Amino acid sequence: MSKRNNNKYSDKIHNLDSLIPDMPLNSFDNSSEDDLSVSIINRDNMNENLDTDYKLSSKETNFNKNNIDFHNYKIEKINLFIEGQKPLIDKKNNNKLLKKRGRKGEKNDIKDNKKKKIHDKFYDDNLTKKCKNIILKYALIFINEKIEEKYTDDIGYGKFKKELKIINQKNKVKSTVNVDRTFLDKNLKDIFSENISARFNNFPETYNKTLIESLINEEDKEKKIYFTELFNTTFFDCLQYFIDDQVNNEKLEGFTKFSAIKESLLKKHGKKYIDVLEYFLKNYKDILNNKRSRK
Repeated sequence: MSKRNNNKYSDKIHNLDSLIPDMPLNSFDNSSEDDLSVSIINRDNMNENLDTDYKLSSKETNFNKNNIDFHNYKIEKINLFIEGQKPLIDKKNNNKLLKKRGRKGEKNDIKDNKKKKIHDKFYDDNLTKKCKNIILKYALIFINEKIEEKYTDDIGYGKFKKELKIINQKNKVKSTVNVDRTFLDKNLKDIFSENISARFNNFPETYNKTLIESLINEEDKEKKIYFTELFNTTFFDCLQYFIDDQVNNEKLEGFTKFSAIKESLLKKHGKKYIDVLEYFLKNYKDILNNKRSRK
């Protein structure tokens, strides 16, 4: 070997000498061949059929850096673990190291998402709210039409206009089984006497309540009788009149029928949804009575 090569290897030995004293030899585990394997090959006597593995062991081998000739050996493979952390080992599979499991693949994520049910408009609680809202919508329209009809051109303007406003959404859509059951027998006076929506910030919250009181206490006897009977009409009375063409009610004559708006609803929501909605409207009371209330 040339002098130049000797200097080259001597530099390498010098570098390794600075590292070897700090190596925690007793921290390695020989129970697995993948823990720490050092294959040492004699370059001067290399044989194709001979493969010498040199394994380090704190118990069996007295490691001394001075006894190793680094001119003739090289480190083939070394696996180090973080001190204090145990490697994952599969004892059933020849004590081989287990690979860490990462996040699920996109395919698994897609499968999981498909399994999750979407709480959409077809759920019974959403259909119940829809039934409730649609009746209240047309009840409000009907009452205001009757006010305009009875008072002709004398309904007033601005804050003094005789016109019911949309009630607060919290009261309108609040929905539990017990609340909805009670709501069936609630009359229009109590329903629309709730605080009005916050969008009407130029009107007092109790605007509807004040207007209804003035209508049922009207000095005109005919108007007083009519509005008293109208506001005593229940939510369920309106529902029955709305969904069933065979139901007649003088107090609700002129109230919108489901059959009159069904075509426009089909165009907007599609046949599947409207068929389900119609079923809920026709069986609304029975559906509520068959539901279990929350404790």
